[in-house]
Amino acid sequence: MKHQAVTVPEHHEDFLYLWPSECGAYHIIRCCDDIQHIVQLWRTLKWRNLSYQIEYGSLDMRWAGPGGLPAGLMIA
Repeated sequence: MKHQAVTVPEHHEDFLYLWPSECGAYHIIRCCDDIQHIVQLWRTLKWRNLSYQIEYGSLDMRWAGPGGLPAGLMIA
């Protein structure tokens, strides 16, 4: 029998995240293939993807400014 690591899908609540928002509704993960960062929103019992960025710095450009960042989502 072949054994392999158990992995959960990116939308699952137990998927490891890099950063959680203060309000708990948003977080940032690294995709399963370790290629891009994904900003997610918690809705209807799973995480929904909002945007995909290859470089972490581009999250600031995508979400900065008036009406850009959702409440509680601040990238340090």
